[in-house]
Amino acid sequence: MRGATARWNCGAAHSPVALLWSVSILLAWLTTALLLDQPVWHPQHSRDLIQFGAERGAYFEVIDSWKLIASQWLHVKPAHMLFNVLVIAVVGSAVEQAFGWRMMLCVGIGGGALAQLATLILQPQTYISGASQAYLALCGFAMLLVGRMSVAWWVAVAGIAASIILDVFVSAHGGVKVGHVVALATGFFAGACTFIGKMQNSVVER
Repeated sequence: MRGATARWNCGAAHSPVALLWSVSILLAWLTTALLLDQPVWHPQHSRDLIQFGAERGAYFEVIDSWKLIASQWLHVKPAHMLFNVLVIAVVGSAVEQAFGWRMMLCVGIGGGALAQLATLILQPQTYISGASQAYLALCGFAMLLVGRMSVAWWVAVAGIAASIILDVFVSAHGGVKVGHVVALATGFFAGACTFIGKMQNSVVER
């Protein structure tokens, strides 16, 4: 784990996939703004984003399963999008450097998709969009496996705290969103399994 932390301190240049993922979210925002013929700094409405991959549980069908992934690149508010891009760039890069890009994408996008599905099922009147679920899964994973002296660990803490504060005090839900809970729990579970696996491997090597 010390080696993984050391690699993180060398910089994000060695983690291109997480950075490319972040840039792709920004490009998705610019593209949808162009196609919707509106300024890039204006919010985008969930109803307008359905054609690009957003969805609502009340209308979800199995054939729309691709939206569990695509919706993670769509956002309603530009500030929300930029914050998600930042967290994924920092925390995703740390996870990628320590465990590889496949693990990083599996935890982030996989956890995000599971959280989107949970939202569709448990909150059918809610639209799914945004990368908050993906970054929360990464944050939960990083909280257990990234060194506490690293920038990524503190960004993960800040990302989780910001999500809770916005859910409870700002959003109309008045509480933590189901998708956010599922994403964070998925990240913690994946992190715990990975940690246990590393401990067992260490015992066998001894």
